[in-house]
Amino acid sequence: MHSCNISKKLPPNQYLLIQNKVETEKPHKKEMLRELQGLYRQKPNSKLFFVFRTKPYFYLKGNQGKDNGYRRFLRDKLGEQAVLLDSGYAQQTTRRMVNYMKSKGYYYAEVTYAVETNKKKQATVTYFVKKHTQYKFGPYYLHIADKEIDQLVREKLNESFVVSGRGLDHDKLYKEQERIVNLLRNNGYYTMSKDFIDFDIDTAFPDNYVSVGLNIRNPDELHTHKKYFVNDVTLEIERSVTGKTIPASDSVKTKRFYYEPNGYRLNPDVLDRNIFFDKGELFKQDNLNRSYGRLADLGIFRFINIQPKPFEQNDSGFVNYYARLIPSGKYDFTLEPQTLTSDQNNTVANQGRNYGIALLAQLMDRNVFRSAEVLQLSYRGSLEAQGQVKTAGFFNSTEQSLTASIIMPRTLFFPTFDRKIGFLSNKTSISLSGIYEINTEYRREVITLGYNYQFNRRLITYNVSPLEISFIKSDIVSDALEERKKDNLFLQTLFANNLIVSSRFGFVYTDKPIAKTDFSVIRWDVLELGGNTITFLKDIFGDNKDQSGRYRMFGINYFQYVKTAIDYRYNDIIDQNNTIVYRGFIGAAIPYGNSPDFVPFEKRFFAGGVNSLRGWRPRSVGPGSYRSDAQLDFSGELKLELNVDFRFNIYNKWLEGALFADAGNVWNVKPAAERPNAHFDPDRFFKEIAFNTGAGVRFNFEILVVRFDFALPMHDPRFAEGKRWIIKNINADWLLNNTNFNFGIGYPF
Repeated sequence: MHSCNISKKLPPNQYLLIQNKVETEKPHKKEMLRELQGLYRQKPNSKLFFVFRTKPYFYLKGNQGKDNGYRRFLRDKLGEQAVLLDSGYAQQTTRRMVNYMKSKGYYYAEVTYAVETNKKKQATVTYFVKKHTQYKFGPYYLHIADKEIDQLVREKLNESFVVSGRGLDHDKLYKEQERIVNLLRNNGYYTMSKDFIDFDIDTAFPDNYVSVGLNIRNPDELHTHKKYFVNDVTLEIERSVTGKTIPASDSVKTKRFYYEPNGYRLNPDVLDRNIFFDKGELFKQDNLNRSYGRLADLGIFRFINIQPKPFEQNDSGFVNYYARLIPSGKYDFTLEPQTLTSDQNNTVANQGRNYGIALLAQLMDRNVFRSAEVLQLSYRGSLEAQGQVKTAGFFNSTEQSLTASIIMPRTLFFPTFDRKIGFLSNKTSISLSGIYEINTEYRREVITLGYNYQFNRRLITYNVSPLEISFIKSDIVSDALEERKKDNLFLQTLFANNLIVSSRFGFVYTDKPIAKTDFSVIRWDVLELGGNTITFLKDIFGDNKDQSGRYRMFGINYFQYVKTAIDYRYNDIIDQNNTIVYRGFIGAAIPYGNSPDFVPFEKRFFAGGVNSLRGWRPRSVGPGSYRSDAQLDFSGELKLELNVDFRFNIYNKWLEGALFADAGNVWNVKPAAERPNAHFDPDRFFKEIAFNTGAGVRFNFEILVVRFDFALPMHDPRFAEGKRWIIKNINADWLLNNTNFNFGIGYPF
């Protein structure tokens, strides 16, 4: 590594730039400091593992001797020219920073720099930013030549980005200009653009306030801006589809548009629901944008071009719309071989990982019923080797699944939703799936029928499932497990024939599309109810209960429960190379009514594993501080988990590192004498939090991230109080035996 020190090879009076810093007066916004750091005209070479600058060394070696493929690889792939301090670049950076500060209202900001060097011929440049006083927005004057436009702008001044008393910011003026253009183009002014709008800023006001004058000019001295109205709308399907010629067919005229299908069998009602142009209405830019989005979301077109053609008639403005649509191929077939590693182990008693192979085959049929429906058929077969299970063969588990789903680009039974412009897209899906699984301990068969609505807005996606039915049939094939089942109520419930009839509502929110840097993601399964409808009907009709006091459906046990869970993630992007991601999860599933003792196994919570508490094996933490050598079930009805990842770039963006910590546990709702300390107790739960820390390496190949994490348990609730901080017993043997290795695909959260 000493030979990689490029500094010793520099000629006199040249220094290797190793760091840039910005020092500014507090308080300062995090965003401002980040943007100032982004203005460096000259940046140092990146480091390997935060320590070694190897790229200049490889670049130097690649330029020595006769040029060949190996030297070009060193120079062009592994190397990078050494960044030598250039005072000219430093001066350019100060000018950039001054201009940036002016754009934020600091008209008299001063930026200077100082260079610190050392004996190793390394240089650090520090930029000192003196903000001085910031100007603020004062009066906002409108100078608008057109009376109608003036009235329209004044009516929407409450939405203005220019707010008296707030700091002057040129970005706000650009946003105000864009807001006004959108406002006018959504009120018929098709020809309106930013070229007609500018601002005057006058600093001749006391107390560092500025007046802002908005100017909106007419096209010329003799004419005002015209309002444009929708005239004719023509939708044409391209004749050539996937290289085949489709014979032309007669045009169809509906109340809203002309339709030329050219032999493509698509019901015009589909287009009617997904375009937002009505003859005689004002031109609206939002209607054009939403029509583009809706047509693209149908998933049956590979090319969409909607062209507005303005014209004037009798001194009035009109727009004809012409949409050219090229369909995608009717069928798509994919065959995907897979190698597997998974936390989700199929055996109840085993917390090891699964390894195996699988084959996924998928067929997609577009426009299957001529109303843009998409039929998806998928088959997946896998062979897996379950960890810690001794068997004669390597593969001791197999799972076969077949799924058929119909996705419809509309809200079935609720057509009024389809024309609401606030929704970017609406979908209804009906799916039927079957799973057959057999391993060394049990055989399981599952049939699931699901009915789901999805409503997409700009930042939020709603999911509503009015009905989901799952029938689970399980048979134990292990004599040892059958013996343990006799005295275990949980296993008796799990391996009985069970029915789950549920409804749920949830949403996913993210502000990433509008965030410059930091962003949040919220996934909230707001409410899931199981078994209520069946119980309600049986109560009404006076059905009889069995000997245990429970109803049955078709002679089968069914569950009644309520569940909610929220997952919040915050991405704190420090700079282009460093990010801190925080995650919090809390969930509860409460059994009651027809199944007062247990929530279905599929609906319970687990902790531990590659995406959870990484210091423990999958599904091996909890519930609470309960511990038993014969323990089979580690699930809970309550879950609390907190995670933090510090992610940093190591080399060329594709090699990343991480430092992380995880904390959490699961608990049961009700106390049970046979499982002491497994239930949630407000006076005790914080003592039962499992905690681990660790480090990891990630290979970011853009299309996927391959992750290797190494984690150490620090606080283990399975031990008695006073002995749970197991990290204090650390030594070489302890590290070897307790370091947990995790392999995963994708980031943990």
